[in-house]
Amino acid sequence: MRLGGFDFTAGLWPTLATIVLMPLLVSLGVWQLERAAWKQALVDGHAEQTRQPALALADWLASGDLMPYRRVTARGRYDLDHQLLLDNSIHQGRAGYHVLTPLVLADTSEAVLVNRGWVPVGVSRAQLPALPGPEDMVDVQALVTYPPEKRLRLDSVEEPHAGWPGVVQLIEPGPLEQRLGYRLLPVVLLLDADAAHGFAREWRPVYGTTPDKHRAYALQWFTLATVLALIYIGVNTRRVSNEHE
Repeated sequence: MRLGGFDFTAGLWPTLATIVLMPLLVSLGVWQLERAAWKQALVDGHAEQTRQPALALADWLASGDLMPYRRVTARGRYDLDHQLLLDNSIHQGRAGYHVLTPLVLADTSEAVLVNRGWVPVGVSRAQLPALPGPEDMVDVQALVTYPPEKRLRLDSVEEPHAGWPGVVQLIEPGPLEQRLGYRLLPVVLLLDADAAHGFAREWRPVYGTTPDKHRAYALQWFTLATVLALIYIGVNTRRVSNEHE
């Protein structure tokens, strides 16, 4: 194929390589765009949930629309004698724990874990932080969410912290209920940032890869596809000499 002063002749191996690689690169870019759209819908959905008026926890559970990060209210009494310290929790670059306090719900025999925020590790891990809280009945306002899937197993608590508060790496409702002696709801409440009786709190939904990151990945794949097309054209194109014309 003659294009001005250039002659394009498709070589066998460059053509086969391009036929194989081009659809793959384009499909990976499209897949990342689809992931970005799905993740953006998730972000927007969570943001919409936080803007909704607070709903009683029991009503949220009964609603059937169990979208996380809905603001809920609950009334009960903190079980300050059986608190958990979720280890390996980083806040502003510092190591510490998330304080999970069971809230025994009023007029029921059930409880829900309330994440009251983050506390730093002390001088040593042998000295656990103080975890004060109210002994009277409290009204809690929080964001409702689910325990992370990677934290659904209660890890063995190493000595000397085999008692309470329990230092744990993971959370599994079943064994934890056996230790506590009462049923736990399968959700976790993130205590509002301005609520009393809490610690450091900056709640942000955990999405893993952000929508913008997915879009950046898509751009990379499409760029590679463009580069492949340019290379294909370059290796198969020769300048035509006019000396014999």
